[in-house]
Amino acid sequence: MKIFTIDIGNTSTHCALVENGRPSRLADFPTRDFAGAFSFGGLSGECDAVCWCSVVPKVSGAVAAKIGEAGVPSVQLSFENSPIFLSVKNPEQVGQDRIAVAIGAAEFFEPPYIIVDMGTAVTIDVVDSKGAYAGGAIAPGLYAFISYLHENTAQLPLINPEKTDYDIRVGKNTLEAMYIGCVKGFCRLVDGIIADFEREFFNGESSAKKTIFTGGSLRQLPAKWIGSRLLEPSLANIGLARACEKILFKHEK
Repeated sequence: MKIFTIDIGNTSTHCALVENGRPSRLADFPTRDFAGAFSFGGLSGECDAVCWCSVVPKVSGAVAAKIGEAGVPSVQLSFENSPIFLSVKNPEQVGQDRIAVAIGAAEFFEPPYIIVDMGTAVTIDVVDSKGAYAGGAIAPGLYAFISYLHENTAQLPLINPEKTDYDIRVGKNTLEAMYIGCVKGFCRLVDGIIADFEREFFNGESSAKKTIFTGGSLRQLPAKWIGSRLLEPSLANIGLARACEKILFKHEK
């Protein structure tokens, strides 16, 4: 079964055709231009259904209308039709993208597991041992870390996170100090939240083999910090395809 998936983020929209859990025909668009730039008319000839999610309400209406005109079965993933139980206080507040990646990670793990999505914001979420979405954390994304000081001070430069030396412990000049504080500090923030989740859901044991990372900022982070972590850039698209099969086609996978 071929599912065309659309993940509408704050900055970028990620599309992929997913078949048997494998994404192909990957394409990215600026979210502000997506509804007008994408050729929705060709969808009926290349897929069995469309599944999409959005965290940008002002774009969602136009996309929904375009998909409707394409004449292909479709569903927008939401808290109301989520095939994963949302064990949180206010399910309606859970971002559709967070639901998608939580579902997508089930392609790789049995629960419990952790999902880290590094986009405009970084979200760190956990699925508990019963397979329910149990909540998570939201923090500023990497770009917010590196841009805030530059935009709100008179002399601090805009740094390139890809030049960070992760082995430096003490900054000996302004750039080194900013690399440590902004980039290494961002990585430590993520590690600290994961450590809290490990104490809560993994009996204090390492979740390294049950944690998956996704999001556009990954390629900018220090290779030494990335190490052998499991990366899947199209995790939301994989999750959307799995959700579509369960919602529209009642598959139990």
